[in-house]
Amino acid sequence: MLLYKSGKLNGGQLSCVKCVAPYNFSLHTTYGVGGNANIAYFPKTILQAKAVYDSLVRQKVPFIVTGNGSNLLVSDKGIRGAVISLSELRGIIRTGSNTLFCLAGTTVGELLNYCKKRCLSGLEYLVGIPATVGGAAFMNAGVCGVAFGDNIVNVRIYNGKTVILNKNQCNFAYRYSTMRDINALITGVTVNVVGSDERTIEERLSYYRQRRLKLPKGRSCGCVFKNPAGFSAGYLIEAGGLKGKRIGGAVVSENHANFILNCGASADDIKKLISLVKSRVAEKFGIELQEEVVYIGEFNDTDS
Repeated sequence: MLLYKSGKLNGGQLSCVKCVAPYNFSLHTTYGVGGNANIAYFPKTILQAKAVYDSLVRQKVPFIVTGNGSNLLVSDKGIRGAVISLSELRGIIRTGSNTLFCLAGTTVGELLNYCKKRCLSGLEYLVGIPATVGGAAFMNAGVCGVAFGDNIVNVRIYNGKTVILNKNQCNFAYRYSTMRDINALITGVTVNVVGSDERTIEERLSYYRQRRLKLPKGRSCGCVFKNPAGFSAGYLIEAGGLKGKRIGGAVVSENHANFILNCGASADDIKKLISLVKSRVAEKFGIELQEEVVYIGEFNDTDS
């Protein structure tokens, strides 16, 4: 019997791994949409994560890896197979005066709280981003021209063996890393920080919090599109007359046009609206917008 059908993991590290079957993506993504996977596993240690990965590969069970689900749009049909959720693989170890090793499921908020308590600075620009450390490394998350890759020393991955990618090997670029192109688990990330004082850290946190107050409220994945060279994606969408555009329950935000909000939407509604926005901007400006959001599963968006 396939692992994702039985839901049973036997022996060693596997016997203690929490699992949920079926796994409803709408409860585990910031968009709040999506169908089911057959089962999800929630390893709490690197050894458990490796054991789950090895078992799924050995049994040829299709699977995806998720963190906080903040940049995912999952099909209403869901997926066949399993999910390895790293949301419980959490913890931080100070490995040097200016370096921290973070397990991949550690949230950005947990990392910033850890740093603030110990007067460590340099990551405040991440405040308010609803991501795990692994997800932030995978997407090279950032704001205001600063990105997580700037602070990363190395990324530990597992693809049947443990590999440590140094910063150069990660090939960080705008919302890109090498990890997007390889089939592997991110198990941990080592980051650089600098000593500071509580007042300076709070001032920096406050600055970036204030900037985020301008962002739309409601269910979304954050910015849907990358900014093309020399342009703001939000400006192009707004200039194309698309603010407030609606398909079903999916709406282009009136406040920030690079946000598509779930106002009672299906995943297909959101995907259709993304496709419409891309085509309108291409027609009007000759610019092909590229998504930040990551699609999972199959969508019915051909009638947009």
